[in-house]
Amino acid sequence: MLGLDSIYKQHKLVYLDTNVISNICKKGDLINKFIAKYPIDEKYLLCFSTYTLFEIARNEILYKDFKSFYSIYPCVFVISYFPLGVKEIDLIAGDIAFVNPILLSPQGIKVNGNAPIPNSLELLLEQPKVKGSFVNVDRYTTDFYNEVISILDKPEFKHINNNYIKNKKGDFVRTFMRYELKYRFMNGQNVPVDKKKLKRMKSLDVLAHAVFYKFFSDGMRKIEQSDIIDILIMTTTPYVHTFISENNAVDVLKKIKKQTTAINGLNLQTLSDIQ
Repeated sequence: MLGLDSIYKQHKLVYLDTNVISNICKKGDLINKFIAKYPIDEKYLLCFSTYTLFEIARNEILYKDFKSFYSIYPCVFVISYFPLGVKEIDLIAGDIAFVNPILLSPQGIKVNGNAPIPNSLELLLEQPKVKGSFVNVDRYTTDFYNEVISILDKPEFKHINNNYIKNKKGDFVRTFMRYELKYRFMNGQNVPVDKKKLKRMKSLDVLAHAVFYKFFSDGMRKIEQSDIIDILIMTTTPYVHTFISENNAVDVLKKIKKQTTAINGLNLQTLSDIQ
């Protein structure tokens, strides 16, 4: 059985959001098209986040359909922001050699290519790390949503005029990244940070840009709490080979790709690209 670091190094992670998983698992030939496009023997590995797994576990029909897919196609469970940001800080500090987003690989990817265990999804949901993450999902997403929608009221953002913020993307992104670093990672302390080191926090870089595009670039767009989940899912994209999602999320990431090197190597796909 391979260790998590070896699994990450030897496979190309294909990252799906909940909507894509739901569509692939429906009756029809989409699942076959997906497997044909990302064949197991070419070292593709399906991955999904805490938030997606939480939504799957709560939906009885989706859970049943996904269980069948999960039993035939190797999958791993990956972390998103904030735990991913902690790993990035460890990388900057020199404590780890690279950032591996994989948290669990319950079916134990095997060198000899044996099929995954049929009840591997149940084994995943029984893991203490997974149970603990579920407890935090609802609370964290609600708290983070409320914080983001009022972020411009914070003293750190007083220099950004709400009426002109759509033209202040760069200023907002820089301020947001430093705000997050101070309050999310440094317990409110002002710690001098080198700009180059801050850019190595790729999940935070994606988060800051995604928050801007989802919440502040269009004053007419209706903002919902589900936007926060979409954004948090995006924060893992710097560490995967391919991300498949709905058009809106892919469009946001295409914009981010033009602004930062954090997701330079990311392959972006929508369901229509598979169909």
